[in-house]
Amino acid sequence: MAIVISHPQFQVLTHEQTGVISGRIYFPALFLAEFNKSVVQWLQRPEIFFDEKDLKIYGDGSFRIYFKTELSPETEYLTLIVMIEESTEA
Repeated sequence: MAIVISHPQFQVLTHEQTGVISGRIYFPALFLAEFNKSVVQWLQRPEIFFDEKDLKIYGDGSFRIYFKTELSPETEYLTLIVMIEESTEA
């Protein structure tokens, strides 16, 4: 039986050689179906840095992204969560 993931999976990664800190988020298709607009708005924020090579799109509509930010990746992830919560209150 397959496991259905309905919430983003977030990790902070530190490059072993350079010490550069980045964030990684996997957005499952089920989550994107409901919160696509908030995710797109978050990704378009000038505080979030990523290139095309940092994005992997899967056949089911889910995707994984590696990103950098001037603030901590945790802070930006929490910003995303707040944006999602605000969209559900509207």
